[in-house]
Amino acid sequence: MKFQTEINIRQWTKADFSIVKNILLTTWKNTYSFIPLKDIEKYFYDFYSDNRLLEILNDPFSIGIVAEVNSNPVGWMKLFDNYIEKKLFVSSLYVLPEFQGFGIGKKLLNNAYSTAKEKQYNKVWLGVMKQNVKTLEWYIKLGFVFIKEEPFQMGSTLVTHLIGYKIIE
Repeated sequence: MKFQTEINIRQWTKADFSIVKNILLTTWKNTYSFIPLKDIEKYFYDFYSDNRLLEILNDPFSIGIVAEVNSNPVGWMKLFDNYIEKKLFVSSLYVLPEFQGFGIGKKLLNNAYSTAKEKQYNKVWLGVMKQNVKTLEWYIKLGFVFIKEEPFQMGSTLVTHLIGYKIIE
């Protein structure tokens, strides 16, 4: 961890929609250099409108979490509870580029691990684009094991999405 600042983790609210949008778009533009900007923006506007965010907020199986540093929102994680298969998915985890490396992502994942334990699940699942090497290596370092590949389309760009899990104790 690069600094000793308190990282606050909290449930998101409707008031966070513009914050979440900023975190997503800023992080995607910075991270997904292998995807044309027009495809990033198309996907963003198609899937993260206020109406779509409201659907996610009201979905009883989705949990949105905001990470704050000094009361400033810097990260967002979305969890999806597949209660039928007893699987908790981290379907989104983004930290603004200038705040990466400070332990914020780990703190968000710890929240996911706690949520899974509360539900008596023994794994946390997630997906990461194969071309997102830095993030993929980070997940592997944290103990995630990737077991399958699936196509993922962002705009007109098709990429390989690796699906994996981490066993939690």
